[in-house]
Amino acid sequence: MSQAEIKTVVTRVNVVRQRRIRVAMLIAALLVMGVTYYGGYQSGFDDRVPLVLDEAGLKARISKLETRLSVDAETVTRLRTELASKESKVGELERELVFYRDIMSSSEDVSSVKVRQPDMSWKFDSRELEYRAVVQRLAPGTQSYKGELRVELIDAQGRVLDASYSTTPTYTIGFKYFQRISGIITVPESFIPAELRFAITLTKPRKRTHEQVFAWQEPRAERSAENALSGSVGNR
Repeated sequence: MSQAEIKTVVTRVNVVRQRRIRVAMLIAALLVMGVTYYGGYQSGFDDRVPLVLDEAGLKARISKLETRLSVDAETVTRLRTELASKESKVGELERELVFYRDIMSSSEDVSSVKVRQPDMSWKFDSRELEYRAVVQRLAPGTQSYKGELRVELIDAQGRVLDASYSTTPTYTIGFKYFQRISGIITVPESFIPAELRFAITLTKPRKRTHEQVFAWQEPRAERSAENALSGSVGNR
């Protein structure tokens, strides 16, 4: 191709007009996006109305479930309380069974008796020792037992607390199978108890003296002396 055939084409570019076209296109695109978003939002809002209504239903259901859970918890608590009460009653029945087995146990000595482990409680404020005990027969038969029972509180030196501090220092006993006794001993500050002694003098069916001593271990460290007593038996 010769040099004469070469043509130069010059095109004018209007920069301002191009900028306006671009701005117009951008605005149009934004408008389209806005219309699309608005239409979708309206459609979504319409779709969410049933969800709001269902949320109210779910709240009501949750409330019912919480109420049922509360009722179930109360039922479980009540059942546990009843079970504990029945277990306690079973324990009492087992102890009574052992008690009556002792009564019906065989013993050649018709005058054999014993004092069961006493139930003790210690009141710090009033310094009162409350005891509950049972004296029972150990020989089979139907003969009656009569005599006297004396309750004494003894310190470590073997000194006996004066009977005036006890509500019932001496009991008249008369039973066929067993007899319950109870009393309160007010312990002065100067007296440190170490033992509780039960001395029985039988007049029927035979004359006999029977003694049981229960050692009181660390009385000041215990609020209840029920489990702080260990028994030792002596007959004469």
